[in-house]
Amino acid sequence: MLIRNIAESDAAWLHALNEACLPAVNQLSHDRLWKLVGKTAVTRVAEIDGQAVGVAMTLAPGIDHDSMNYLWFDARMDDFLYLDRIMVSDSARGHGVGQALYHDIFRIAAERPGTRAVTCEVNLKPFNGGSLRFHAALGFIAVGEQDTEGGKKAVCLMRRGVTET
Repeated sequence: MLIRNIAESDAAWLHALNEACLPAVNQLSHDRLWKLVGKTAVTRVAEIDGQAVGVAMTLAPGIDHDSMNYLWFDARMDDFLYLDRIMVSDSARGHGVGQALYHDIFRIAAERPGTRAVTCEVNLKPFNGGSLRFHAALGFIAVGEQDTEGGKKAVCLMRRGVTET
């Protein structure tokens, strides 16, 4: 598996992957998704045999971004990389792509001056027990909860120190 920075040539693939991962991620137009890439601290793409199969998109503190979950962390911390979305194609699930992307982001966060944590959220409503177990196994801990979408959804806000093992 190769993990690399995103390239402009990945734009159409990225949008198709985002659409395929609904409703686990929010729907964005091709243009809005690519604008989000432009805001990221780093966007990493996983490839298997030359085919892009997964992506991890992170945001640094203090940027102009309207995600309630990002804003929760930004209001409370200044030392994080927020994992805005991680997506893996159906064909690559179960092959360690997600875990490899997380470990790549942990490495990048540890190398960034002033970054002491990776943050994310996991759905509580609708309940995503598998994701909660996955994140706990990676060393994430719950640091808060919040309702989103007018109470239609709820999330567990999670943090993992960059020096965790």
